[in-house]
Amino acid sequence: MDSVPERAEIPTEYTWDLEAIYESTEEWEAAFEAVSERIDEIRAYEGRLGEDGETLLAALQTRDELARELEQVAAYARMRSDEDTRDQAAQGRATRARTLAAEFNSANSFIGPEIQQLPESRVTELLDSTPELEPYEHYLDDVLRLKPHTRSAEVEGVLSELGEVLSAPSEVFGKLTNADLTFPTVEGPDGDVEITQSNFTSLLQRPDRAFRERVHEAFYGELATVRNTLGTSLNHQVRKHVKTADIRDYESAREAALDGSNVPVSVYDALVETVEGNLETLHRHLDLKATALGVDELEMYDVYAPAAPGESPEISYEEATEMVIEALSPLGEAYQDRVEAGIESRWIDVHENRGKRSGAYSGGTYDTHPYILMNWQDDVTSLYTLAHELGHSMHSELASETQPYVDADYEIFVAEVASTVNETLLTHHLLETVEDQHFRAHVLDQFLERFRSTLYRQTLFAAFEAEIHERSAAGEPLTPDRLDELYGERKARYYAPAHLDEHIRTEWMRIPHFYYNFYVYQYATGLSAAVAIVDRIESDPTAATDYLDALRLGGSEYPLDVLQTAGVDMADPEPIETAIGEYERRIEEMAELLA
Repeated sequence: MDSVPERAEIPTEYTWDLEAIYESTEEWEAAFEAVSERIDEIRAYEGRLGEDGETLLAALQTRDELARELEQVAAYARMRSDEDTRDQAAQGRATRARTLAAEFNSANSFIGPEIQQLPESRVTELLDSTPELEPYEHYLDDVLRLKPHTRSAEVEGVLSELGEVLSAPSEVFGKLTNADLTFPTVEGPDGDVEITQSNFTSLLQRPDRAFRERVHEAFYGELATVRNTLGTSLNHQVRKHVKTADIRDYESAREAALDGSNVPVSVYDALVETVEGNLETLHRHLDLKATALGVDELEMYDVYAPAAPGESPEISYEEATEMVIEALSPLGEAYQDRVEAGIESRWIDVHENRGKRSGAYSGGTYDTHPYILMNWQDDVTSLYTLAHELGHSMHSELASETQPYVDADYEIFVAEVASTVNETLLTHHLLETVEDQHFRAHVLDQFLERFRSTLYRQTLFAAFEAEIHERSAAGEPLTPDRLDELYGERKARYYAPAHLDEHIRTEWMRIPHFYYNFYVYQYATGLSAAVAIVDRIESDPTAATDYLDALRLGGSEYPLDVLQTAGVDMADPEPIETAIGEYERRIEEMAELLA
């Protein structure tokens, strides 16, 4: 059996180039101290923002200058700690960076409330008198938009100070499920296998059905031993959202969460209604999976098993980079060249090593090139992950080079669009160019699973999340038994062709996203927007220009307006219907291939 190498054994060309940020730990320490010593500079502007345009400009520029330096400090520390989570010194630097960030956020928390205390006419005067404030026009509009829901500077300061305390339910969930819980070891075809929170889903993809059942039973059996703790933590997280919405004078926690991105609740409702009105498409996928697996009735431990026969085709990292670059040709040569240059200049930390953080992400800052963490596995899943993370990275790259710092960071609502556009283009490219039926089956299976898990599963989560917040706001206690009941009812509707055992009613216990405050719906809207964008580009190649212009907008416009630039109206259910149509076509194609 291949052993996982130590970090030092990984060839340099497969590691990311963090020396481009700081050449040494000593240089990082100096940068950390420099930021720490300057944080009080921002406090010197408190109470003075309405004096004149030059004072407001100086305050905002000082804040942004410090924020840029702090982002570099934090990003470097976080990525170094992710290289080897066993490195206590690196973990210590990451913790110090988070503490410094909290101090900085507290120091500048007066800015928003103080601007909101100014008459709008005064803000207009300040903008007119100081042309250098023009880059802050959208920011100031956004701050004033939230004026009815922002409390006094004193209250905002208290809320900021309480941020660490109010994150306790999420912290408890994380520590309990990742650190304190020890999941059982189960017998596998090639020996005993230890279950973890991280590998649970991948174990359910194994071909041995009896093994999958043992994993399912053992995992949920262990979770059941702490159901009261997890129920209490989720209940308190929901109560926190409800109470915070009350403090900020919102009608609901959901409205409060969406208003930060200026997304109306109607967009959320349209997603849930459209998806739940098309559950028969998901049901066809589940029926196809049951046929492919040769089972009379699909069990919940079968849902993650691939419908494609045999093991995934083996794909080297080098082969994958070529496939991805070729697939991106509809976005133009300049886009392809940037991706290729990024790969060659060590944006990506490719291979797994002992102690390395699991999973994948795209990171970096406004002043660095993008960075991507991966744990390459020579399979189709890794191929898609590469395309996905490069989409995030190129979005950040285009926004950062086009927008000033204050407008470069984009909202989560649009963040998943670029990544999923890349995935969709990859699928279309592979199905057009690959003739090997085994490979095609695995490409289709990967794409269908991403649809099931992103469009349908995340919408299920979003509907459940909305319901438990509404019930909590109405005074209903969210006991573990009640959470089981509400989640089980929703799961039964979505997964009607499958047999729902008692364990799956408790799945809410293992989902970290329920602590993210109405985050998950954006995965589903992002996928829908991406499929609609690719549909436009393939119908009219000039639409690629609209899409790239949308990426360059970063956060300079509100999310719905950004997607309008790309030709997609997410206030309308049409993009969701387009995505479901794509899902349905690919299910039919998979059925023909398997037949």
